[in-house]
Amino acid sequence: MPIYEYKCGACGHEFEYLVMGGKNPEGCPKCGDASVAKLMSACGFVSKGEGGQVTSSSAATSSCAGCSATSCAGCGS
Repeated sequence: MPIYEYKCGACGHEFEYLVMGGKNPEGCPKCGDASVAKLMSACGFVSKGEGGQVTSSSAATSSCAGCSATSCAGCGS
């Protein structure tokens, strides 16, 4: 079950939603407005060498390398 990021068209609130059975959120959890749009999410990767050590990571070359946020929706980057 994938987690998607959405943005409310009324209040601008960004939130994550666990999509179960293909059902999109009925509205914004902050203001209740139904005009929510799915956002394009960034994906990441980690490449490991023979010994299991990380050889490259997509986060290492972005502004997310030192990020301590629990989700990209709250970051603002």
